[in-house]
Amino acid sequence: MNKRAVTVELPADIALAVHDLATEKEGTVAQFVEALVVEHLAQKKGAKAKPSLANERLVFALQKLLFRDMAEAQNWDDLDRRMQKHGYFLKIGWGGLSLHTETSGQKLCHSHDLGFSYGTFLRRFGPGKPKDPREV
Repeated sequence: MNKRAVTVELPADIALAVHDLATEKEGTVAQFVEALVVEHLAQKKGAKAKPSLANERLVFALQKLLFRDMAEAQNWDDLDRRMQKHGYFLKIGWGGLSLHTETSGQKLCHSHDLGFSYGTFLRRFGPGKPKDPREV
């Protein structure tokens, strides 16, 4: 592979953090940065990659918004109504229970990312499947 040298100026604290992360991975700063860029490019092409900081922020915001409703729901229908009030719905998939936007149906995260696994809801509400509003 043909490689080129690239100089990047970073704030001192960021440079130290990158150096520390590279050391944890037992590699060089160059290897660490290259891996990040490759991961980013793979994400752009639709390949599965680790969650980004933006996704972590989204999950945190969703936790703050939905936690109380998810904790106080009395049954599957009540949970569906509470999620719908915020513009979301829950759907069963291969990864368990996932949260989707009502408008586009886009999957945002798994319910366990928000602190409530499918198993938790099964124990509380019994067997059942949250309804996808587009299937009704």
